[in-house]
Amino acid sequence: MRWPRVWLAPALIIIGSLTLSLADARIVVGVSTVNVAFLPIYLTQDKGFFKDEGLDVLVVMFNAGATNLQAVIGGDVQIMAGGVPETVLARAGGVDIKNFWAISNLMPFQIYGSPKLKSLKDGKGKKFAISRFGSLSEFLTRSALRQSGVDPKDVTMLQIGATPARFTTLATGIVDATILWFPVTERAKAIGMNKLFDLKDLYPNWTNVGFVARETWLAKEKDQAVKFLRAYQKGVKHTRENRDDGIRTLRKYVGLDAGEAAAGYDEYRDSFPLDGRILDAGITATVEQEIETGRLKGKISLNEMIDYNFINSLGKK
Repeated sequence: MRWPRVWLAPALIIIGSLTLSLADARIVVGVSTVNVAFLPIYLTQDKGFFKDEGLDVLVVMFNAGATNLQAVIGGDVQIMAGGVPETVLARAGGVDIKNFWAISNLMPFQIYGSPKLKSLKDGKGKKFAISRFGSLSEFLTRSALRQSGVDPKDVTMLQIGATPARFTTLATGIVDATILWFPVTERAKAIGMNKLFDLKDLYPNWTNVGFVARETWLAKEKDQAVKFLRAYQKGVKHTRENRDDGIRTLRKYVGLDAGEAAAGYDEYRDSFPLDGRILDAGITATVEQEIETGRLKGKISLNEMIDYNFINSLGKK
């Protein structure tokens, strides 16, 4: 499997310091979307915890997890903050990437559809928006359809992009259904869309997003990775202990209003693990489904997908 190289410039929005040039950044962190799940990253950057560890960290946002992953593979991004299950096919294709720390242990996704759809069982022959083929949004949509008795081959999946774009196509009637997460789920309800499926019912024990890097980088820059995670742990601790700061950070970086920011903080606060423990249900389910679809030819072990060294050493502190 060949993964094309992409360059950062056309694909990103800079979240970190605007005065820091890409060439000067010691660690570039790619975030797959702007969302509540990445709150501790925003807050760690905002509070200067990375700088306290002597690190120059540039945080950038991509329009899809698959694009973010390609930038890691191409070497333009050192650490990806994105969907853990999205890494399965890349690893199977021979890419030396590993998940090494959990960011949010929560299944946040729900599928919403037009008012004419009452459940996902009505999805046959309909159009579904996903971010990109090979992404987490595609995998979860397929999983939910199968659970509801609908063969994914009987629906049309359109590559639309990140959550806001998918919501727009749903709201304007371009597609019949799409997978969403907070706070866009609240906006879907507000315009009369129906919740068709809650992925928490299918995957209750799920690491949604985590940190991913190439094995070669983790081995060569182990000290940098340790400093990065040490700073990030400070950010997680501060996030969990300071609700007001968390709400302010969500308003600043995610663009939520006061009510949405408060609700988002309360929903996600306990999902941010201090120990970085990765729940393996998502990886196991992805491997099984990709084998079933034929895109994966054989099993991949958890040890191939997860680097436990950092979790074992820093997670206990």
